[in-house]
Amino acid sequence: MIIIIVYVLLAMHYVPIIEPVMDEGTYLLKGKWYWENIYQPFQEKGPLTNKPPLSFYSLGISQILFSRGLESGRYFAVFLGAILLIGQWLTVKRLAGTWWAAASIALYTISPAWIIYYSRAMTQVVTSLLIAWSLYFVLGEDRKQSQLIIGAILAAMVVMVRQNLLPLFMFTLLYILWENGLKKSIVPIFSGLIVFIGFNAIYWPEIYLHIWQPFLPNFFNEIVIDIFRLDSLTGNLGTANLIKKYDLIYELQVLFDGVRYFFIPIMASIIVFIILPIKNLLTIRRYRKVLYLAFNFVFLSIIHYFFAMYENNVLYSFPAYFAFYLPLGTILLPLLSKDIIEFNNKKKETVLILTVILTCTGIGLSLYREIAPYFMNIHLPSFRQRTLFHGPYMLWDVLLNRYNISIRLQEFIIPTCVGLIAGVMIIFWGKVIQRIITHAKGKSLPYGRILIIFIFFLSILITPTFILAGHNSIETCPNSNIPKIYEKAAEDLRSVIPSNSLVYLEGPTPVLFMYLPDIKIFPAQLNMQFNFRDGGDLATIENMSYWNDELAQRWIEESDFLFLDQATYESRFLNLSSELQNDFLKIPNHLTLDPCNTQYTIVILKRTT
Repeated sequence: MIIIIVYVLLAMHYVPIIEPVMDEGTYLLKGKWYWENIYQPFQEKGPLTNKPPLSFYSLGISQILFSRGLESGRYFAVFLGAILLIGQWLTVKRLAGTWWAAASIALYTISPAWIIYYSRAMTQVVTSLLIAWSLYFVLGEDRKQSQLIIGAILAAMVVMVRQNLLPLFMFTLLYILWENGLKKSIVPIFSGLIVFIGFNAIYWPEIYLHIWQPFLPNFFNEIVIDIFRLDSLTGNLGTANLIKKYDLIYELQVLFDGVRYFFIPIMASIIVFIILPIKNLLTIRRYRKVLYLAFNFVFLSIIHYFFAMYENNVLYSFPAYFAFYLPLGTILLPLLSKDIIEFNNKKKETVLILTVILTCTGIGLSLYREIAPYFMNIHLPSFRQRTLFHGPYMLWDVLLNRYNISIRLQEFIIPTCVGLIAGVMIIFWGKVIQRIITHAKGKSLPYGRILIIFIFFLSILITPTFILAGHNSIETCPNSNIPKIYEKAAEDLRSVIPSNSLVYLEGPTPVLFMYLPDIKIFPAQLNMQFNFRDGGDLATIENMSYWNDELAQRWIEESDFLFLDQATYESRFLNLSSELQNDFLKIPNHLTLDPCNTQYTIVILKRTT
């Protein structure tokens, strides 16, 4: 209980300072609209339902039960995070004992990255909560049939929050069958399938066409469309306006960003396959739950990474994907403890050493922004001037002028080399520790066992630092209260924008409009540029909740107010016809939605005709 209280207090510290993102506004606003029947999921010309409806309902309920706005959504997420930890504590307590249960949830309190991910009004905390409690009911050999039924239903609900977790639901049903046999499993499996089918039936066929068809392979889609005689979505959607392409070096850097933030569960999952023979995982019953957890974690990580590379627009969202299924990895370590202590295999030690060196090298690359300036500016020794630390030449200067290595390339190469050296030093210190223990006890302990324990001990120590999870891709603005800033901005806008006004929104996130329920906005604009298209058929784009330049022009002509950031004002508004520009008057304002970026300004224009 003390650990959970500490977690809640730490999360409450982050609630006011996390920089808001578009997704928080979309989940909360769409969820609120769906609960209030202002719109329905998959409604034509409504908000884009790009996730299963439960994702919006599960978070939007905070806007119905409590006060509207970002603050209530985030505090609701903190509450869900506490329920998640209770489920994980109960699971590990049953499987490995009270102390391991406490240790497993204590990991959440030492990782700023994890706390931030679970303190935002986003679906990571919802899916992880459902997974943690599903594991409580299904994991292990002694589960009652009623418990398996609940666990299978919770696994089905995970998919109805995020479609990308469909493999987890499928693997859960297979695990239930494998662990418990057909007779005991048939009712739980059918219960999970009925809930999954039932949720889909409520929104059929739109949920298939919008959620599942883009997600599933073409041959499967053709079969479903043929069997159910569905009218596949037709019409010209044009092309995506927001297209980002990153080089391989950035794709690798993002991969190891994820490894840094979630080092302990990732390493635990990898070590399963290093120290445990596949034969044992498949044939020894007590390892079934270990294989289920580790395979799930690794498989989901692989498919999410390849999706991020394929859909480069979301490449830098990749680290956040681990938070969707984090309990799978954090429960692994207690279950592995006995096997780590008994590990003694010379050949696999080599694999372990190579894994450590590769991982540390990648982490060095991931940290290039943080450590490149420091190491590039190191003064090299000068034998001519007989100085070891303060030679006249810096490392970047020598590499550039003597070896013709560009500054941009050095920014990646030098941190990667630093990571490699760190990996080698960890291997070396593992040997030193082995020798010290051998000398003290008078007998030699296997090096691989020492190295694994040393790695996890070291990772726990440095998790709160920028080296691992102390630095997150989600920005924070210390010493601020961002929800209160948005609330104050909304109060100021109420004196400027009358109720029932129609507002065109482009540029800023939709978060502000959670505080302005009497102001109407075009629902397709909630997803900002992510559903903006170039060209395409106007009717198709509008009906499917996308938008393009033609719709933007029409909506501006219909709007009472325009709400733009400075870049959009210059690129969109100043390129309108002079007649249309003359229909609007810029309203002086001093809105500051980001106290850590005072250069970010909002332009408000009011229709005068």
